[in-house]
Amino acid sequence: MRFAVFGGLAPVPSEFVVQAMEAGHTVTWFIGANDTLPDPSLETDYNSVLRIERGAWDNDISRYCEIVRGSDAVFVSLTPEFFGPLESWVPQQKMIQHAMQREAVKRIVLVTMHGAGDSARRMDWTMWARLNTNQVFYSLAGSLSPCWSLAALYSAQEQVVSDDLDWTILRPTQLTDGPATCTYLASAKDVFGGYISAADVVDCALKAMVDNMDIKTAFSIAYSSRVA
Repeated sequence: MRFAVFGGLAPVPSEFVVQAMEAGHTVTWFIGANDTLPDPSLETDYNSVLRIERGAWDNDISRYCEIVRGSDAVFVSLTPEFFGPLESWVPQQKMIQHAMQREAVKRIVLVTMHGAGDSARRMDWTMWARLNTNQVFYSLAGSLSPCWSLAALYSAQEQVVSDDLDWTILRPTQLTDGPATCTYLASAKDVFGGYISAADVVDCALKAMVDNMDIKTAFSIAYSSRVA
């Protein structure tokens, strides 16, 4: 399969690129104009299966069309490591989806985080405290638009759901380092807390995309969880 990947160099999209290539897929990866790859050889040694596009999130629809053109599916990660102003998230998501419509690409997997949308009712107090402390920090630092806000994530999710696309939304709990274990719980209603590695988030996403599963489904994922 051919994938277009948005989300920069954050752990989840970076891991997606690696796992997708290891599984024999072809990837177009959109990163920032000044981003430095952790492994420079990616641009030279893997050019048969990896195309890296650099640029800024802007309103040039032709740029987004160029990135998604020829793809079988689009992967977008808006995890806490995705840095960008709140007010830009929904317009950027709209541009990606408009490009998908122009290029006749139907499949999209969006990674946000546990707590966005209806999963907010199933956050444990530690995650709730972490999110709110972070938003207070950014407000005190002079930013009226926290770089990762549940409100922004919810808006991005709603934008995907409202379009005529074959979407899947994954909402990981707290992200950690570590390998893929395939021992996670993926549920639309039972995940209450816990943690999960970026590698297992990607494992879940790739299974959904390759096997064309979980279309028009949003669910949270974690290793361990209390039932809400």
